Amino acid sequence: MLRYLAHLLIATLLLAGGMAGFNGWLDPYAIYRDHEGEAGDRPLVVMSERVFKTVHLARSPADVVFIGTSRTDIGIGREQGLPAGLRVHNLATFGQPIRETLRLMELAIIEGKARTVVIGLDFFAFNANFVLPSDYVEENYDPMRPYALLLSVSALNDAWMKHRLKTTPAGSCCYADGFRTPLNLNILRGIYRPQFIANERMYLMEKYLPYPACSFTLIGRNGVVPMDDFRQMLRLAHDHQVELRLFISPSHARQWETLAAASLWEPWENWKRQLVSINQKEAARAGRPPAALWDFSGYDAFSTEDVPKQGDVSRAMRWYSDSSHYTTELGQRVVKRMFDTPEAAGDWGMRLEPANVEPHLAGIRAARQQYRATHPEDIAEIERTAREVEHVKHCPSLSGENL
Repeated sequence: MLRYLAHLLIATLLLAGGMAGFNGWLDPYAIYRDHEGEAGDRPLVVMSERVFKTVHLARSPADVVFIGTSRTDIGIGREQGLPAGLRVHNLATFGQPIRETLRLMELAIIEGKARTVVIGLDFFAFNANFVLPSDYVEENYDPMRPYALLLSVSALNDAWMKHRLKTTPAGSCCYADGFRTPLNLNILRGIYRPQFIANERMYLMEKYLPYPACSFTLIGRNGVVPMDDFRQMLRLAHDHQVELRLFISPSHARQWETLAAASLWEPWENWKRQLVSINQKEAARAGRPPAALWDFSGYDAFSTEDVPKQGDVSRAMRWYSDSSHYTTELGQRVVKRMFDTPEAAGDWGMRLEPANVEPHLAGIRAARQQYRATHPEDIAEIERTAREVEHVKHCPSLSGENL
């Protein structure tokens, strides 16, 4: 009996050791070795971007980190315009709720020793009813997570998939600094309009008014209060003497019309007011200047870029790939505006403060009316999509809760 148990123990150890060795060798999540400069700095084949950025990259030494949703992930590229020599990481991920942003910020400051944190703020990420992404795993924040993944069957499966994928585009994620591989906008020629409509439908279905509540609220039923997470982000930056720069992401004008079609215009404005108020109060509490809070949303020369008709292959859009996501060229302008002097960066965007928030919101409302008057086809398309979504979702109504 003892001999049998000994053989079983040895076999188990050999099996575990083989699994750990295979997972560590193929490194499906790019978390077990430094990939900087690997093979000419080619894009990493990462089976889960979230695991890579949470378990490894957020804890890696950095001077500047960007955090946020897919808008920041896609729109802020490697050539963002910061001075050469800085260690800059992009920790943004798809569908990132504000609680996850806070957690990543904690890792970047406490373990990665980041001195500047830049956060893209998106209204839908503050919805207490927002459903966590399917690849979000709380255990990724555990310091023992890298060791647990060595013995994970799912990691073994991902390692085998990576072995089969090699370096094919389907398996590429981003570079070792977390910046995503650039999108070739030419592949969107002729399909921009259906791409925009599909994106707007998804936001109405899943982001702004997600199941099962079909509503937007800043106060959840299970004690989830996203604005408290925002408050904790400010306190973390003040307590650790970290430079924090915040920006409300740009999106195409059609995205703001989609938000309005969900009856969320007033909550969206109130959310901005709360951001300004909390920023001022936390700065006063800490005895430090408030964080720079920029607003790049609204209706302007970039966001009102015309969307080509379906089948029109004559041009690629310059500033947007769909209703929500801006291009890295526009992302460069975002960074330049936040880090350079206003004279050098132009007048796009507004740094929000108590004295200017109301005139700024009024200006957006006025610009909206002009857009609606000059783009009736786009407005009709969005309103039709909203009606279709309302019918499919079987919600009481497409209306948001007051903040």
